[in-house]
Amino acid sequence: MVEQNRRGQVLDAAITVLGTQGSRRLTHRAVDTEAGVAIGTTSNHFRTRGALVAGVLAEVAGREQAVAARFAAALQPIDPDALAAGLAKFAWHQLGPARVQTLARHALFLEAAWDTELRRQLNAASGPVTAPLRDLLIAAGSRDWRTHLRVLLDQLDGMVLHQLSNPDPDFDPEESFRLLLRGLLP
Repeated sequence: MVEQNRRGQVLDAAITVLGTQGSRRLTHRAVDTEAGVAIGTTSNHFRTRGALVAGVLAEVAGREQAVAARFAAALQPIDPDALAAGLAKFAWHQLGPARVQTLARHALFLEAAWDTELRRQLNAASGPVTAPLRDLLIAAGSRDWRTHLRVLLDQLDGMVLHQLSNPDPDFDPEESFRLLLRGLLP
């Protein structure tokens, strides 16, 4: 139990390092320092940087899946306006309480451009993370849920990335999602 708690502490610290300092700063030593643990602790749990990155990815994906499932469960009825409101809440969550985690996820996305193994891991993790939205699209009557899911995820990731890097004080994700969903769904 202590080792599992220590592993979680290391992963929390790794997400913080990645989300506040970027991927170039993600080292075992930086994570040890952030976690306030003895030098070498991160290496005991994640022998290589690749293993550390994979651990961070799995942790971020698990957290996002849990949040997406919670937001999806709260949606009733399932229509374009409700979906737009739910997606907007998820976007605000990524920009607010989960900001550092979201920045860490985007750092992983960028690193995957040069790392084929990380790209493979991201692709594998995306299914469970996006399943709640997929299920909502199907329930809302999407005639092409695969395409609609990709369009919505691209919109979500794009707007969140822009808001993280160049905040717009008039940011209104709900209206953007509403317009998009009204065009996609029957």
